[in-house]
Amino acid sequence: MTATTPVPAGLLDHAAPADFTAGSRASPARRSEVIFTRAWRPLAAICALQAGLSLSLVWSNTAFGDEAWYLWLGRLAIGHWLHGAPWPTQEEHISGSAFIYPPLGAAVSYLGGLAAARILSLAFMVAATVLLYLAASRLIGRSGALCAAVIWALSEPVMRGAFATFDPMSVFLTTLSGYLVVQAGGVRLDRPKRLLLVLAAGLALAIANATAYSGLVIDPAVIAFAFLVWQLDASPLRAARDAALFGGVLAAGFPLALIVAHSTAGVSSIFRRSHSDHQSLLLVAGDVWKFSGLVIVLAIIGGGVALLNEDRRRAMLLAFLGCSILVVPAAQFYFQTGWALDKHLAYGIWFAAIAAGYGCTALLGWLPGAGKRLVVACGVLALTFPAVSNWQLAWGQFHTWADGSSFIAAFRQAAAGTNGLIFASGQQHAAEYYTPQGDRWHVWSAAGLSLHPTFPRASWPRYYATALNSGTYSVIAVFYHTTFSATPSLSGNLLLKSHVARRYQKLVALVGSNSGQPGLPVLTLALEKNKQYELVGVGPFNITNLSGSRDYGVYAIWKLNPAGKK
Repeated sequence: MTATTPVPAGLLDHAAPADFTAGSRASPARRSEVIFTRAWRPLAAICALQAGLSLSLVWSNTAFGDEAWYLWLGRLAIGHWLHGAPWPTQEEHISGSAFIYPPLGAAVSYLGGLAAARILSLAFMVAATVLLYLAASRLIGRSGALCAAVIWALSEPVMRGAFATFDPMSVFLTTLSGYLVVQAGGVRLDRPKRLLLVLAAGLALAIANATAYSGLVIDPAVIAFAFLVWQLDASPLRAARDAALFGGVLAAGFPLALIVAHSTAGVSSIFRRSHSDHQSLLLVAGDVWKFSGLVIVLAIIGGGVALLNEDRRRAMLLAFLGCSILVVPAAQFYFQTGWALDKHLAYGIWFAAIAAGYGCTALLGWLPGAGKRLVVACGVLALTFPAVSNWQLAWGQFHTWADGSSFIAAFRQAAAGTNGLIFASGQQHAAEYYTPQGDRWHVWSAAGLSLHPTFPRASWPRYYATALNSGTYSVIAVFYHTTFSATPSLSGNLLLKSHVARRYQKLVALVGSNSGQPGLPVLTLALEKNKQYELVGVGPFNITNLSGSRDYGVYAIWKLNPAGKK
């Protein structure tokens, strides 16, 4: 396309709003007021709604295992940089660089606790909403951009983006890359500025991938998006060359980011997958529909409308954006798992929302003027249901693990002043994050107290007795997930009373088997028999859902008492 070729209407909408294209008679202050009223106020309202819905989740539960893990790693990284403290190299095998988000999250957590780290993640997602509006305004006009922002902001993966993990930061950097791609288009840009934006877009996407390796799945779609955007105002050959440069910067920038961040040791986690999370394709498909069904429908409609109404180049772009929502589900189908599906869907939803916003405004444009306001009002009411439903889904995601408040308070007290090894079963990272002892990472050990030994069961009692008699473990915390939801009287406390422990040995064994910890009952009985350990803390470890029902559990903390006074 040459400089004399008409620019698509969507591109013109951003540069010259219809309200003041003839506005030589209006004062500059008046023009600014019109711009703010017509565009930024609605966007500010959308961002405020998004922030309010996510903020309601920030204080709703204690740290999830991954949140505690990454923030704890970040704390250790800061100590390593500032004071030369030892660094646990075995902890680098996570699905993102341990030296990009974790130190940032830990620094914010140091200032304001877990809530501050979650609010940082929320800020990344709100910023992605602003970038979506700016990018979509260039492509489909302001009205479509506002629709796209609403669809994005009210989706469940965005609402639950307040998790203090590296995913929100990676999503933000990916959307920044998409925004820079759009800015690199346009006939008014000279070649040096265009190349600078292409390089910046590739670098942003490379850092996004290094921040969270799961972002790699969307890279081919972003490169294709770049080509289709750039061919709107350039020849296909020139757009292909720029897209190749973009891909080359990404291919070189990703390993470079890992090298700069000293994260090459953990990159193997990209290819190493556990087979324990495999699920049926039907179940994965159900989760895809639950978390993004509305966006899928609207995006595909938008792509179909574009094929009917737009010229070939714009139709190709919007149809591709409509299909981009399926990239992440396709990857999940390939791996046969719905694990972390909702947070991964955010990558594709950002791009698909542009097609969905286009479809909504195109359909409104076909209506007579008198009926548009009614349709808009009905549309707002219609979005209320998915907004409430998605908030409930996000709330549920924030309560898929037990409230650890009681455990954290009891464990902090039990671990104070101890010098030996610490064993905290499946809650090690939470205990490390919430207690000062977490900085002494070398004292946390599960090597000698595995709850799923691989040798014959007949040897388990001697195995646990030997570990306890060594006196090397100062604090031992274990968790009993009873899943008894009928009454609090079956909350698990009966499993820990010494005078009934033997009587309920089969019940303890059932609990251990149910929670994937077959060694739990044997360890429990070994602790009951050992006179060096005393039970210093027992409390609830329950999971509460939105309806108020619970899955009951209990934690138990034993502390080494060498004098043998129980």
